[in-house]
Amino acid sequence: MHPFLTRLGIEPEVQAFFEPFYRADELRNLLFDYGDGVEHFGFAFHKVPFSQNFWMAGNRNFRQVRQVVICASAMEAVSWLKNKQAAFPFFDGLLFLSAGVYPLPVHYRWIADHLSVKEFRLVFGRDLTGRVADLKLAAGIRQWPVEIYHHDDKIVVSFRSEVFFFSQETFSLNAFEKAAKYRFGIPADKPKGFDSYFDQLKANAFFAT
Repeated sequence: MHPFLTRLGIEPEVQAFFEPFYRADELRNLLFDYGDGVEHFGFAFHKVPFSQNFWMAGNRNFRQVRQVVICASAMEAVSWLKNKQAAFPFFDGLLFLSAGVYPLPVHYRWIADHLSVKEFRLVFGRDLTGRVADLKLAAGIRQWPVEIYHHDDKIVVSFRSEVFFFSQETFSLNAFEKAAKYRFGIPADKPKGFDSYFDQLKANAFFAT
C-alpha cells in the first residue's frame, strides 16, 4: 500500500495489482519506468515522458491476456481500473500500456507484432491531443494508414483515399468512424463530466463534499 494512492482512494486490491510496476523516490513520489524515461507523480506535480517504449502493468504472458488497455499515462491506468474494477473481478487477464505523452508509429508496430489479436480499450483524455491519439492508435493497431493534421481551424483526416473534415469540437474517434463508415472495433473510454479518469480521481479524492 502506498500512502499517496490510499489518499486518492485507490482500493487495496487495485494497489496490489499495480505495486510491482512502480517504485518510489526518496520523498515517496511514484516512479513508473518506461525504459527510456520515467513518469513521475507527486501531489504537487505529474510528469509524463516522451518515450519510444511502453510502461506496462499486468500479465506479461501475452497468450493469457484477454484485454489490453492503452492509456495516456500510468496514473490514468490506475485511475481507470479504480473506476472500472467492478467489471473485472479478476485482473489476471489485463495488460495496461502507456506510451507516454503521445503514441508513435513504433508503438503501433510493437502492438501489431505482439498483441494484434487481443481486445483493446483506449483511455486518453477528452482534449484534442487525446482524441487524436484515439484515432492514431485505433488505425495503427488495425494497420490502416491514417494522416491527421490541422488546417484552417479544422481537423483533416486522410484515410483510405478519402479526406474528412471536422471542427475541433466535434472531432472524435466515434465521429470519424461514422463519417468514414468504418469501425475499428476499439472503444475509447471517457469519464462523464471530466477530461480524464485521473482528473475524476483527483476531484473525488480532494473535492468531494
